[in-house]
Amino acid sequence: AMRRSFKNILVVVKQTPYEQYSQLRAQGKAPVALRWERLKNRYESHKNCVDEVIHSLKNLGVTYSVIGREELHRGSMIDKDLVIAVGGDGTILNTASFMDDSIPVLGVNS
Repeated sequence: AMRRSFKNILVVVKQTPYEQYSQLRAQGKAPVALRWERLKNRYESHKNCVDEVIHSLKNLGVTYSVIGREELHRGSMIDKDLVIAVGGDGTILNTASFMDDSIPVLGVNS
């Protein structure tokens, strides 16, 4: 069996609604009826997942970089040989839309 090693990995991370609404709240623009506790729990779960992915990459000793989904552009893919999209279906599909089929994408549902 042929084994492929990845030398330069890009981790794409979604921004959660909790983070988005927290920014709005700081500006006094957040909707009033938000369920902050539920949003915060989802954010914590997502952040733990991201931390776990990064911890695993550090332990493997591979070169990686982390970028927010909203900062992603085609230039982000230069020299990358694997992309890990951490979020949900939207994050994976959005990430894939910037790529051709020469770079594999690993989706991690957070």
